[in-house]
Amino acid sequence: MRKMSKSMTLMLIMALFATLLAACSGEKENSGNNKVANAGNEQQEGNKTEDEKVDNTPVKIKWFVAADWYTKQWDVENVLVDKMVTDATGVTVEFISGNEEKLSAMIASGSIPDVVTVWNIAPQRKVLEKSGLVVPLDELIAKYTPDFKVPQSIQDWYRNEDGHFYGLPNFFYAKEQMQEGVDTLATHVDMVARKDIMDQLGIKPEDFNTKQGTIDALKKVKDAGIKYNGFNMVPAYLDHYNLMQFFGASPESKDGNWQDTIRTPESLEAFKFLNQLYREGLLPQDSLTLTDEQKVEKVSAGSVFAKSGSLLKWDALYANDNNAVYVPVGPMKGDAGNEWNFTPSPLSGWMLSLIGSQSKYQERIVRLFEYLSTDEMSLNIFYGPKGVAWDYDEDGRVKYTEQRINDFAADADAAKRKYGNDTFGWLLNWVPIKRTSPAPLNDFDKLVAQHDQYFEQFAYDDLAFEATTVQGGTTEAGIEAKIKDYRAKMTAKIILAKSEAEVETLFQEMPAQEDKLGYQQLFDYKNKAFQEAKTKLGIKFAWPSNQ
Repeated sequence: MRKMSKSMTLMLIMALFATLLAACSGEKENSGNNKVANAGNEQQEGNKTEDEKVDNTPVKIKWFVAADWYTKQWDVENVLVDKMVTDATGVTVEFISGNEEKLSAMIASGSIPDVVTVWNIAPQRKVLEKSGLVVPLDELIAKYTPDFKVPQSIQDWYRNEDGHFYGLPNFFYAKEQMQEGVDTLATHVDMVARKDIMDQLGIKPEDFNTKQGTIDALKKVKDAGIKYNGFNMVPAYLDHYNLMQFFGASPESKDGNWQDTIRTPESLEAFKFLNQLYREGLLPQDSLTLTDEQKVEKVSAGSVFAKSGSLLKWDALYANDNNAVYVPVGPMKGDAGNEWNFTPSPLSGWMLSLIGSQSKYQERIVRLFEYLSTDEMSLNIFYGPKGVAWDYDEDGRVKYTEQRINDFAADADAAKRKYGNDTFGWLLNWVPIKRTSPAPLNDFDKLVAQHDQYFEQFAYDDLAFEATTVQGGTTEAGIEAKIKDYRAKMTAKIILAKSEAEVETLFQEMPAQEDKLGYQQLFDYKNKAFQEAKTKLGIKFAWPSNQ
């Protein structure tokens, strides 16, 4: 989840920190607030030259977020991150939230707030950039904050046809900020199995390296008739998407064109394997009908032996039984023995924040963007202010303060509000957060860290393929929706087919039916976007096995 100045040198006054920890409860609050102010001001001071005076007079900006679930209210009295930002910059924020339709209405009116944050692939983003309602960010940086170094990869990826880039993303994995041998890409692709059941039946992780080995392991579970807390043990919840990844389905053809992985031989192989599991009673029919939330309930109840997809969390199961542990297995390879190249969490970011051309506070806002864009501010936004909520340990990783630990132990919801944890993450950079994440504090955290480390070694940079996401509101978006609906129905029919021959027949029928729905137009759209992205990135091939 994919992620988004390498030096982190913001220093805090150690005597004040000692005072914070030693003071009584009332004094703790005041000391913490003073420390937040000092930390923020130190960072702001570090961003100006000796002869430059930064304007930190109080201003209030309006910031629209195109996400109607976002309800943050700026609160310098009770939220430490809000106080830190305001004390350092003089800026307070009035957030306005709504859906993309509300943003469209604002655009139609010709008036938008000082800042707008919108999904980076939403059609409103391009409309804003072409309408004159937002100002080119590169021009503001050159005019007001020439020392503000936005990674070139961000500039290039978000550069408009007019040569400018207009906003800053959150969760962008800038290649310039990735440290080789240190930083890895997060991925949700995985395959795990219950270690306690494996030990009981003599199953080993490497048994899942092949399709036949996986079938044999799942048969042992089925034949053993294992029950857990009164529930019959389901051998597996595996899915077509993850299996295509295991078998090496390539989204790029050998000649460098975009390729639909659903139409590849590896996709057919995955369908045949899932169908075999179903016909042999190793994959339940409800694997096709249950939502992820419902599958998590079954995992939490302890009735699932093996599963794919790391979003099916198992922390609730472990909380009730520390012996019920999922560990990485395999993953299996397909008949061709293709290399593993797992799709990472999105690399191009999530939301994009842009500055209104009518705003009276453009200089203050671009300085605010600069302030929020440092590695350490991402940590402050995510955890709470440094020194009050966390500091670095001897290995350069985040270590929570005793105060923060105690606050979260007493009332986690109240502590999140107090520290402002991840409530202002619209410019958040995940790369330094992931790099400096706290050392595991308990056995479960260690298991999760080991799991992530194992599967992240197979994740690759798929940025060029992210460009093939179809923009909402287009004709191609309508075509894609129809094809996705058709494929969902066909996936169920194929996996539940009565024979492998029927799987083959149904699979071969799909392209002709999709062509009737407008597939060629969709393909041309995606391939054009893919080729343009590769040109932008300066690469001929994007799939690692083609390079």
